[in-house]
Amino acid sequence: MTAVEETTDAMTASFAASTFDAEVNDPWGTTTARGLSPHDVSNILSGMPLPSIYTTAFDLAQPVGGKITVLAINKILSVSGLPPATVDKILNIVVAPTRSRVTKGECSVALALVAMAQKNMDLTIENLIAHREDLPIPFLPGLESIDFGSAGNVTGYSNPTLPRHPVHMGSTVSDPWRSSVIATKGNGYPPAPSYLASPPITSSELPTAADPEAARKEMYQWFLNVDTIRITFAPEKEGIFLFKHTNYIVESKNRATTVIRRYSDFHWLLEVLFKRFPYRILPNLPPKRIGMADETFLERRLRGLTRFMNALMRHPVLRNDPLVVSFLTEPVELALWRKNVVISTEDEFTTRLPINESLAKQVPATVDQELEAIKRRVPASIEYYRSMVHMMDRIQKRTEANASDYMRFSLSLSALADCEKHCHIEDCYNCGQLSKGYGKISTKITQASHLTEENALATQQGVVENLKRHRDLLVSVRELLQRRDHSREGGLAETLKKRIASNETKLKAARAAVSAAITAAANAASGAPVSVPAESSAAISYEAQIEKLTHNIISDKAELELQGQRAVLLQHTLWMEIMLFHKSHAMIATMYQNFVHEQMKTSQSLFDNWKALSPIVHDLPMEVNGFH
Repeated sequence: MTAVEETTDAMTASFAASTFDAEVNDPWGTTTARGLSPHDVSNILSGMPLPSIYTTAFDLAQPVGGKITVLAINKILSVSGLPPATVDKILNIVVAPTRSRVTKGECSVALALVAMAQKNMDLTIENLIAHREDLPIPFLPGLESIDFGSAGNVTGYSNPTLPRHPVHMGSTVSDPWRSSVIATKGNGYPPAPSYLASPPITSSELPTAADPEAARKEMYQWFLNVDTIRITFAPEKEGIFLFKHTNYIVESKNRATTVIRRYSDFHWLLEVLFKRFPYRILPNLPPKRIGMADETFLERRLRGLTRFMNALMRHPVLRNDPLVVSFLTEPVELALWRKNVVISTEDEFTTRLPINESLAKQVPATVDQELEAIKRRVPASIEYYRSMVHMMDRIQKRTEANASDYMRFSLSLSALADCEKHCHIEDCYNCGQLSKGYGKISTKITQASHLTEENALATQQGVVENLKRHRDLLVSVRELLQRRDHSREGGLAETLKKRIASNETKLKAARAAVSAAITAAANAASGAPVSVPAESSAAISYEAQIEKLTHNIISDKAELELQGQRAVLLQHTLWMEIMLFHKSHAMIATMYQNFVHEQMKTSQSLFDNWKALSPIVHDLPMEVNGFH
């Protein structure tokens, strides 16, 4: 079971507990009086042709995981002009008091009930079912002007006029791999350039060990100049029948570009980056899913893709890789673009050999000890972050539920004010004052609901996503260290050393054999009984073997030298990565600063709201003799 599923189950169990369900066993309580129904309202209008306003209203309410908040649906119902008692009745028919989110099917039922109420029809599920083929259209003036708040950078639609396949053959978008050759292929692309090797890492991208302060400032600047990537769902899915896939709109803030990508495009990008940058902190992608994906899964994937791309943007080397740049800027479909360019999968070290001798001196002698220390503590840190994500997600959902309960309480109180506006005693002043007080209290509780909802949204977009971001970073660091250990186990350097030693032994034996053959030939010249042609033939054979062994030894030593330089580059790269990882901890401080600030702001706003309500409740009539 995933952390998200555990959170959902925990929240369901929490709200289904006896504390929340007390009225079920209350001998004075009744469900029928509240308009509740045994029907599963979410499927009542399934398959029915509904007016477009049903879909428009649901989409404007910024659904997350295929659901909208009860506060959002209350805002929709509030523009219908229906009295609070009617709105309260509709909500209680559609949404159980223990829930804070509703599905699209439930929202459609609520809108259908609004239309029925506006036509003075009986508000019952049975009546809705009887008229579901000829339902009236709800009248919702000002629907598009409702402020539903911000859904953050991972939900909703963006730039709906953007074509699904913005193919611009003559695009002037800068492509670092596109040559300036005028001759083009049939689809408007120039031929693939031949110099597409892994991009060299320039010296300006490396911290300068000679000036630690300059290195710190430079790394801090990496975070200040970070690009922000926003990913949203494209309005329509593509494909046929069961094989439809979801497209994603990817927007780069700094580059001011917008492209459309599929999940497979992100997967391909990561595969190539793994080959090009095997010893960098590479972020992980959300998992694939076989079969139909529900709205909740797609929403989690969307957030995971957003974290993935922004992690690339925070990396000082990966964010400048030409492949990443093209992924964010190439306006056509990536599958089409890939057919017309040659992508090099050589690792980054290939373009940096041979190295400067001073590079080895920049790597601290303690880098291996530091890596081992990180390796020991990362697994526990990952588990702690997973636990904190789970707990904070529960807190966020409870806050959202509190906002929903405040709203429903306010709605009921407002309906009560209309119900008790006139007392059974004529000219009763105090009951009239109480009724007016209900309305004022309802207004303030509604404000408390909005403040609590904003806090829940800020928590989801802020501390929850940031905790997930650092959890993902820790997982990436763990995988980097695993790749490092694997490279040590299967190192080519040890194989080369053994082969060189073996060939040197063979070379020594061959030279000894040649020396023996020469000696034998000399003895033959002095009259000893030895076959001179045979000895000469053996000497020639050994000379050829010596030449081959000598060539192999020289070649292996040259390769061993390169492997030694690669080892230096590996150590230098790992040192850079752990420096980057260490610097990333500064973002944890920022996360908690923002979280505390948000809680203080909400607490102060709630305090001001309750404080403004204090004189109102104190002015309510409370003299017992006033009600005789």
